[in-house]
Amino acid sequence: MALPPEIPLHESLPNSWRAMRDPIGIFSQYNRAYGHNFLLRLGGVTRALISTDPEVVQHVLQRNHRNYHKSAIQSEQLAYYLGKGLLTNDGDDWLRQRRLIQPGFHRERIAGLCALMHEVAQGTFQALAQKGDTTIDVYPVMMDTAFGIMAYTLFSEGIAQGERQRLGDIITELQDFIVKPIRLPFLRPWYRISGQIGKHEKMAKEAFSTLARLIAIRRNSGRLRNDLLQMLLDTRYEDTGEPMADRQLLEEVIVLLVAGHETSANALAWTLHLLATHPEVQHRLYEEIIRILPAADDAPTPDNLRQAVYLTQVIEESLRLYPPAWITDRVALADDGAAGISWPKGTLMTPYIYGLHHHPDFWEQPERFDPDRMHPDRKKERPAGAYIPFGAGPRLCIGYSFAMMEMQVVLAMMARQFVLTPAPGAAPRAKALITLRPDPGVTLKLSVRSQ
Repeated sequence: MALPPEIPLHESLPNSWRAMRDPIGIFSQYNRAYGHNFLLRLGGVTRALISTDPEVVQHVLQRNHRNYHKSAIQSEQLAYYLGKGLLTNDGDDWLRQRRLIQPGFHRERIAGLCALMHEVAQGTFQALAQKGDTTIDVYPVMMDTAFGIMAYTLFSEGIAQGERQRLGDIITELQDFIVKPIRLPFLRPWYRISGQIGKHEKMAKEAFSTLARLIAIRRNSGRLRNDLLQMLLDTRYEDTGEPMADRQLLEEVIVLLVAGHETSANALAWTLHLLATHPEVQHRLYEEIIRILPAADDAPTPDNLRQAVYLTQVIEESLRLYPPAWITDRVALADDGAAGISWPKGTLMTPYIYGLHHHPDFWEQPERFDPDRMHPDRKKERPAGAYIPFGAGPRLCIGYSFAMMEMQVVLAMMARQFVLTPAPGAAPRAKALITLRPDPGVTLKLSVRSQ
């Protein structure tokens, strides 16, 4: 087996600034020119193997996952601001934490949070309905709703609106900044000298301080709640019978907030954009929703959501077109190879998820929004590893069931109450930061349905 082709530095270095602004455009350009697998010096420094080959992706994330650890990008640079939670941890420590927390995200346990999700979403949509027909950027609305759901399912007593807004702003700004020194590592000294690193360190400390105080309030209250924080407080390590240390608990909570709200908000906003621009899909979805929620005040439940097959297809197809986690990476601990190519120890293996989801080798008319391609009977048509919006293998997103139920609840209620149409102007473009955001937002006309 041979190494895949490498993008020469004289070609990649001039594109570094463009790659910072538009990595999807650059990676997709190289994908078309060099094939499913190619080597690239990220920022002119780090040697990475970018792959849209399902066999390579499956090999790295699943079949031979023990040969791979998360890169310093996640385990050090993200962890510098967010701590060592499940998202940023690795090795034996990660495995121990995953085994500890996994039962709390069992499908049946998540089903018990459906009512909390509905309560938060209901507040959002009641406020929107009171405005009547209106034109609005739904992206900040989905951000606030998703953060509210995440905060409320963690802290069921709720978080004060001002405090919640501040936490959301900090998390959003941290994500905006963290990606910059990752993509252009040679600018790290400048970010420190200019005070940018210090500024964001202070913001991270503020978020940790706020959450530590909320956790302390719960501990001291003596009250038991049916929420995620209670699950984290009650869980015990199998080998010692001890609970998580206070710092570890705090880091798991902040990672859940970070990973659990922006990804869902992005997915929801993109799905609303797709529904507004595809009225035939929106109408078909509405017909399904009024069958399972016939009365205006009917609440989504785990039982009736299981009947919403087309709703699930809509979400899955939206996640194909706009995967919130648009790329991931692992570092090879030893020489390895798959699909007729090889790579040495230390290679940064980079499954390019957006590229996988848009490649014509795996999807007919890949840029077309077609929820029917996600029908259960058609899923066997695509190669294993070609669709991974939540990752794959042992590090499959622990919040997969939570996120799917959250999106089902919000979209079912939105489709039941409003007709969505695009507002005049340019469509949102995909802005690839740590997550895939709609830029500058998703402005839609919302018309209240007659009940």
